[in-house]
Amino acid sequence: MRITKTSTNAHVKNLRKGTKDTPLNLEETFNFLVGLLEPVNNHFTVKENNSQHYELWTNHIYRSRGSDARYKKGCMFASVIIFSKFVSFYFYPLYLSQELKDNLNEALKPYRSGETCFHFNKPDALPLTALSKLIEDGLHLYKEQRWV
Repeated sequence: MRITKTSTNAHVKNLRKGTKDTPLNLEETFNFLVGLLEPVNNHFTVKENNSQHYELWTNHIYRSRGSDARYKKGCMFASVIIFSKFVSFYFYPLYLSQELKDNLNEALKPYRSGETCFHFNKPDALPLTALSKLIEDGLHLYKEQRWV
């Protein structure tokens, strides 16, 4: 299983260059997605928490691989970011588990953009039960690995 310590901070820095008012429906979508992560955030560290960016990380220590191997702390669990036309939900356990990818709910597939990212525009269109189940399965994966 490969672990890398990446963050979505680069996206947010680029977003802040052209800061505009956020449309109300994107704020509502952001708040719904952050609300879905609230029940599990006691297992994680909240690294970012502002009006446009929310990010959860583990606290476990691991050793990286490669020629510059060293001990590192933390692995991202999930991130929610408001962009100009959509809200992105990054879910890192999908990157780590082929089983989670294979069992991804059909209701989530139209929103998928890339390997671990989902784009949402309206809070009414959120597949809440599918997202809740995905978050629960991701937490179970992290518990199995003893990362939380």
